[in-house]
Amino acid sequence: MRFYSFISKYQLLLLSFIGGVLYACGFPMFNGSTFFLGPLIGFTLLNFALQKEAISLREQLSMALAYSLGFYLFGFYWIPHTLLEFGGLVFPFNFLLGLVFSIFIIPQIYVFTLIQRKIKNLPLLALLFVLSEEMIPQQFPAHIGHSFMSLAPILPLKLAPIFGAAAYSFITAYLSLAFVSHFRNKKVPLLSYTLVALMIIFNFFGPSSFQGKFLAKLNVRIVQPNVGNFMKVDAEKGSRNSISQILDDYFKLSTAPSPFPLDLIIWPETAFPSLISTDLMKTRKELKIPGILSQIIEKTQAELFLGGYDIKPSNGLVDYQNQYNSAFHFGSDQKLKDVYRKMRLIPFGEGLPFGPLNKILSQYITNVSYFAEGERFTQFQTKSNISFVSAICYEILFSDFIREFLNKNINNPAFLINLTNDSWYGNTAEPSQHLFLAKWRALEFNLPIIRSTNTGITTVLMPDGSESARLTFQERKNLDIQIELKERKPTIFQHFGIFPLIFLALLFLAIEAYFSHKN
Repeated sequence: MRFYSFISKYQLLLLSFIGGVLYACGFPMFNGSTFFLGPLIGFTLLNFALQKEAISLREQLSMALAYSLGFYLFGFYWIPHTLLEFGGLVFPFNFLLGLVFSIFIIPQIYVFTLIQRKIKNLPLLALLFVLSEEMIPQQFPAHIGHSFMSLAPILPLKLAPIFGAAAYSFITAYLSLAFVSHFRNKKVPLLSYTLVALMIIFNFFGPSSFQGKFLAKLNVRIVQPNVGNFMKVDAEKGSRNSISQILDDYFKLSTAPSPFPLDLIIWPETAFPSLISTDLMKTRKELKIPGILSQIIEKTQAELFLGGYDIKPSNGLVDYQNQYNSAFHFGSDQKLKDVYRKMRLIPFGEGLPFGPLNKILSQYITNVSYFAEGERFTQFQTKSNISFVSAICYEILFSDFIREFLNKNINNPAFLINLTNDSWYGNTAEPSQHLFLAKWRALEFNLPIIRSTNTGITTVLMPDGSESARLTFQERKNLDIQIELKERKPTIFQHFGIFPLIFLALLFLAIEAYFSHKN
C-alpha cells in the first residue's frame, strides 16, 4: 500500500523523469544503440504532466527538473568520470557536481515550462521551444530532433540542408503537443497532424542537395594512436620518455605502407606534445619545423595536418592564457602553411566561464587548462588547391558557429577536418554521442567531415549521413581513405540559418488561425 501511495503522490514527477530517460534514449547509449522515438514519447509525457489541471508553477518546474535529471542520469552519466579524468575531482565530489550539472544540462526545458503556461497555440509553442533550444547556450547541445539521425542514410533527411536540424525538433515538439491536445480534449487535431505529415512527406520526396562536378580525389591517412591520458599529460609536462614514445608511435603509424600515394596525413587534437610558435615561424623563415614532422613529410611526400599547442605572443606581458589549442598545416615542402586556433573553449576544461574573475581564480583552480581564444576563421588549401576548414572538438556541435565559419571564407570549402580527443570520457557513450551529433553538420552544410580522434571514433562523415570505415574505441591504427570531393554550394541553411524554419512555423500558425476562425 505504501508503494502505491508513493506512486500516486509523485506520479507526475515520475512521469516527467521517465520522459527524460526516454529523451536520452534517442542518443547513443552505453552500448551504442538508440531509440529513435524516445525523445518524442518522452517530450509527450512531460507535456502531459505539465498540462495537468490545477498545478502550480512550482510543481511544473519540479517536473522540468525531474525530466532534466532523467535525461542526465541515462544520457550524460559519463560526466562524473570526465570530472575525475579531466579535472582531477574525486568521488563523491565528481558525482555531486555532476548532479548540479544535471540541473542546467537542458536549460531550455525551464523556459518552455514558463512559456507553455501562457501560450496554447501548438505551432507557436513548438516554434518557441525550438528557438529556446537554439538560442540558450548549452555545453553539449543534444536537441529532441537530433534522434532522427539514427534513420540516415537508410531514410534521407532532406530538411536538414534547408531548415537545419532544428526542423526535426520542430516536428517532434509539434507532434508531441498535438498528441497531448488530442488526449486532453478528446478531439483529433486533424490540421496539426496534416501539417506535420506534409513536412515528413517533403523530407522524403523533396529535392536533394546540390552535387556539383568532380573536383579531386583526396588520399587521406587518419592516424589514431590511442595515447593514454597519463602518458599524454606526462609528455605535455616535458617528460622526454613520454614525448619520445608518443612521437615514435605517430612516426610508425604515419609512415607505414599505404595502398596509394598519400596527399594528407591527419593527427588528432593536441597530438603533438611540445609547444610550437607559429608567429615565430612566420617572422623567422629560417626556423625549421620539428624534426619528426620533417622526417614524416620527407618519407611520405604528403602534407601533414595535426593538433597541438601554439604559443601566444607575449608582447612583453605575462598572461595566464599563454597557449592556443590549435590545428597546424605543414606542406610537402616541410614549411608551415597556416594555423587555426580554437575559438570556442570548453568551460571547466579549457577555461572558466566567469569573465574578468578568471585570471584571479586561475591562481587557485590549477587543474584547468587556461587556453587563449582564437580570433581567425582560417581557410586552408591542399597542395592541389582544394579549400578546407577545421573545427576542434566540441566546436563541431554548434550549427551557428560552423555556419559563421563557412560564411566567413571567400572560397567555398570542399571539406572540414574535425580534430578531437575523447579519451577523457573513457569507454562511455560520449564518443558515440559526439560522433552522432557531429553528423548533423555534414547534412546541414552538404559537407564531408574528416573526423580524427585520439582513442576513437575515427571516420569520414558524408553529407547523406553515411560514413566510411571507422576506427573504434582504443584501436591503435591508421585509416587510409580515398575521398572523392565534389563541387558544393552553400545550402539554404548556410545562407539563412534558422529563418526559413521560423517562416514555415509562422505559415503553419497562420493556417491554423485561419481554419480556427473559419470554424
